[in-house]
Amino acid sequence: MKAALILATQQFADHPALADPDIDLILFVEADAAFRRRPYHSHKIVLLLSAMRHTAARLSADGRRVERVTLDADLGFLHALRHLARTHDIEALAWMSATDRGVDRRLLRFCEQESLHTRVYSDALFLTPARDLDEWFTGHAAARMEDFYRWQRRRTGILMDGAQPVGKRWNFDADNREPLPKGGIDVPAPLLPEHDDITRDVIAEVARRFPDAPGDAAEFWLPVTPDAARRWLDDFVSRRLELFGRYEDAMAAEEPFLFHSLLSPLLNIGLLTVDEVVDAVLAHPDAPLASLEGFIRQVIGWREYMRGAYRAMPELKQANHFALSRRLEPWWYTGHGIPDDLPVPVRTVLERVLRWGYAHHIERLMVLGNWFLLQGYHPHDVYDWFSALFVDAYEWVMVPNVQGMSQYADGGRVATKPYISGGAYLQKMGSWWGSAAEARDSEFTAAYWAFLDAHEEQLRGNPRLSLPLAQMRKRRAG
Repeated sequence: MKAALILATQQFADHPALADPDIDLILFVEADAAFRRRPYHSHKIVLLLSAMRHTAARLSADGRRVERVTLDADLGFLHALRHLARTHDIEALAWMSATDRGVDRRLLRFCEQESLHTRVYSDALFLTPARDLDEWFTGHAAARMEDFYRWQRRRTGILMDGAQPVGKRWNFDADNREPLPKGGIDVPAPLLPEHDDITRDVIAEVARRFPDAPGDAAEFWLPVTPDAARRWLDDFVSRRLELFGRYEDAMAAEEPFLFHSLLSPLLNIGLLTVDEVVDAVLAHPDAPLASLEGFIRQVIGWREYMRGAYRAMPELKQANHFALSRRLEPWWYTGHGIPDDLPVPVRTVLERVLRWGYAHHIERLMVLGNWFLLQGYHPHDVYDWFSALFVDAYEWVMVPNVQGMSQYADGGRVATKPYISGGAYLQKMGSWWGSAAEARDSEFTAAYWAFLDAHEEQLRGNPRLSLPLAQMRKRRAG
């Protein structure tokens, strides 16, 4: 018997095992211990379990032979896989290469122990073949995101006019930094899916099995099938893409989603592919180029760059450039006992993360990540928190994004400077305080100057920080 294992983060409509004529049996493993490795948000657990169960049901309905180990078995992942292999006399096991480091190695070791032949399909979560990605990072010591992005555009031909970028500019980031208009703006609400019996059962099971998981499983809000994910994609393209670019960096206390696509949780478990997302966005007839380019940059630039940095820099996971040591308090996970003096933007974004398992990228970077760094939290604690609380978080993206970009724990290999600011920037992009003067006098601004002062020696060689460091010295002297 030859079997293929479909991992939780690989719920593709066209998984390569389905086109493999040698495969007799499709396997799914739900390992309770995997969902208890961290205090994961209940919505992340619901998403993965419901997506897997929908895939298994679809394949069974299509006439495929499917075998599952569910949470009820209370088995660890490899124990469950061993049970399946021995029960069904499996002699060969196939799987898609996993993005997170170590998974393939553990599966290969398992197959060697069980004397199973192996077949490993290429990782389909990305646009760039792993070999091409590794070669680019090997050949670029600085490995800057902008250089990588231009290489991607040339390599794929996306938004290219021959050898030149469409619009004669590679990057429209300068056009993607507007705050919301003073008079307000209508923000289309996401197309929330209607849950079927499978998802309703999963919601009830997660609430019962993981009662202390952050968030309310009953508020689960994401698609769990490829068809529903495509409807979600179409809704973004038709109703939010046009204004996505202009307000990409905007924030609003009362709007958790704004014009963002909300596609990362779906892309990161294979419910959508990069190709179909790019094709759908480029097919929009009226979207401004700044929105198209801004979105494409996130998908074929930033997302693929994160994967490449993760593969090229295994030391990132343990990095702590500033030797920070403060531990995260339990209220970051539970929401109970949040200090009264926590700044308004941090409190607001934290509350929406605890509810939805989500915050858009500028809130992650310039509210949460900014505050964590200014307050001296240990970067690995921050990494663990993001990994547990966000519905789209997996090791391959959280290590470079948190350790590198957000917390600057690598000293500048991923980002060219720490992404820190005082209250003025946050007020400009989100009107969090009552006035600009209040923002300048806020605890956020005080923490910003204190951080520059405390870490001046480690920051002085960065040309992008020469002006704020000079301002800090003037404040210190005066």
